Amino acid sequence: MRRAAGVNCRLHDLRHTFCTKLAEAGIPEQVMFDIMGHVSQAMLKRYSHIRLEARRRAIEALERAGAGVWVGAPKEIPKVSETAAKAKHVTH
Repeated sequence: MRRAAGVNCRLHDLRHTFCTKLAEAGIPEQVMFDIMGHVSQAMLKRYSHIRLEARRRAIEALERAGAGVWVGAPKEIPKVSETAAKAKHVTH
């Protein structure tokens, strides 16, 4: 029947894609649980596969919002040569 319809994926593949799209769109987990019919976080995690591009967009959104500065985080990441030079001057 699938071949006759020209569909090249399984119904289960569509379920995974749907769940992933919901997660990437920022839909709350409780809503996803209800739509997908899942009762556990483990099942939701099994079906959603957040793609690298969505992860990058999330980090970029944080950076645009100014959330890239955390308490105790250096403003600039020291270069390897600077780190090595400081390590030479440390006495144990």
